[in-house]
Amino acid sequence: MTDTVTWIRAANRGDLADGEALSVPTPDGRTIALFFTNGEYYATDNQCPHMGFPLVRGLVRNGVVTCDWHGRSFDLAGGGCFHSQCDDVRVFQTEVREDSVWVRFEAEPENRREAWLRLLWEGLLDDDRWTMSKAIAQLLHAGVPEDDIVELIMRHVGRHVASSHDLDAGDDVSRLINGLKVGQRYEGEDRLIALTIAARSAAGPAADRNENVLMPPPYDWERTASWVRNFSRDRMGNRIERCLYTARENGDGDRILPLLLECAVEPHFLDFGDSLVSLAYLAELQELFGWERSGELIFNLGAKLIGQPRQEPERFRRDAVTRMRELQPRLDKVQRIDDEREFDEDVLTKAVTSVDILRSFDAVANALENVPIDRLITSFVLLAADRMARTPVAVDAGWQNLTRELNLASSLRAIKRRGGLTVAAKGLFHVAWHFFADRWINIDYRSIAEALDAPSTNISDEDSASNAVLDAIKNLDVDIVGNHVMAYLKSGYSGDRLLHDMGREILRDDTGQEILPTLRTVFEEWEILTGTDGKLGAGHPATAQLLVGLARYATDIRSNSDSRSAAVTAMHFAEGKTTVEMFE
Repeated sequence: MTDTVTWIRAANRGDLADGEALSVPTPDGRTIALFFTNGEYYATDNQCPHMGFPLVRGLVRNGVVTCDWHGRSFDLAGGGCFHSQCDDVRVFQTEVREDSVWVRFEAEPENRREAWLRLLWEGLLDDDRWTMSKAIAQLLHAGVPEDDIVELIMRHVGRHVASSHDLDAGDDVSRLINGLKVGQRYEGEDRLIALTIAARSAAGPAADRNENVLMPPPYDWERTASWVRNFSRDRMGNRIERCLYTARENGDGDRILPLLLECAVEPHFLDFGDSLVSLAYLAELQELFGWERSGELIFNLGAKLIGQPRQEPERFRRDAVTRMRELQPRLDKVQRIDDEREFDEDVLTKAVTSVDILRSFDAVANALENVPIDRLITSFVLLAADRMARTPVAVDAGWQNLTRELNLASSLRAIKRRGGLTVAAKGLFHVAWHFFADRWINIDYRSIAEALDAPSTNISDEDSASNAVLDAIKNLDVDIVGNHVMAYLKSGYSGDRLLHDMGREILRDDTGQEILPTLRTVFEEWEILTGTDGKLGAGHPATAQLLVGLARYATDIRSNSDSRSAAVTAMHFAEGKTTVEMFE
């Protein structure tokens, strides 16, 4: 017997009639279900392992208790569940001493890691949000490192995407990496919601598939890279995966993602901005988790993205492809510029938002020769944010297009880090193309060198000002939420606090998984632009548009459906509360 064992006096002998049960509190705040049937006393955890309904309300017959909610049945003596998709219930020893019934209580075993990881695996295979939430909550409650949870998710996602997905897997990768990144900024139920979104991105069947095998020797990187470039240009993605695997196994893993990014910024991929963002996310996953855990996903999805089918371009895109190819010699000579330089941002942004794609591309090429690329990325990020802050919402606001502009522009920072200066420079033309392609969105040009107007406000404290923004989001008041954000910022209140509050509100709505990539982008760009590095554009007058645009986007597409309930229930479940106790 250890210090964790306690004998609890549960009842008087004779308190229970045959088939009856009662709830017995335990020292750790949970409850035990004490049953009397066929002259014997049995004790189990009162919480049904399926969804937490109190087993004391169940039906007892032939030594089996059946939960009243979903019909899961358990052996009272051993705790075994008779349904394949349910955990066994814990059982406790009972003794009758004179006129009293005692239960031998032992605290929940600390090491149930494998059982909960197995449950998470089952939830991933079944795409069952409740099972995943419950498993993750139990693991976090037990102190299991988050890395162990993510490792299991990563182990599943590669095979799932490779066997069950095509190009739409890029959306899953986005939710995976952004769920993990945003989740790190929160605690409690908000962190659990973000982690569950990440897990759901990987959820679904993971069928067997042929394993990758090496290309026969001799191996040569330059020859392999040439094959990949040619297959990408010729839309033969099914020939690329084996090349990437062979390169990794021959020690050239560090060259793979720069090669994929290089292919993705070629002129014939104009109008495929989502693919470029997905590759940036794959590069980030590789940085975080290494090749062993991310390799299958990168080889398979990376090959699909750079070798995907493409129709012949229509007139405007054909003109854009031609001009970008003509500018190629200048792009290949782009030099790193380290000093902070003044430049006419209006000239660039007017050209980029004009209806003249040749003027747009020429302006980008000229800017690259005179301005640090990180500063140009900032201009494109804030131009996209400003458009989000001002897009009309009476008709189609174009949120999918506008958020693509923002997320693609921001992704160029990671693309530059992994792919180099030239690849990032070419990526600017892809962002510029999307500004041109989105010209149908009726947004008048204005200089982003001028701050948005900020209305006066009578709100005298920060809490009330933040709540005004959150209430507008909850009430779908898209016409006023931007003014509330500007009034909050004009009052000098903390933008960091407001962004954190808005992020929590976004996570708790079912639209959160759609907004997640943009939320993550705004978090990171806000930190850059409220920092001190002038070369990155810190202190730019359009910085507020990041928060205004995010608030309007979240408000306009909000469903007012609660994502929080599953997380809250799962956390209470991990604490041993029954469903009835949760409701009470």
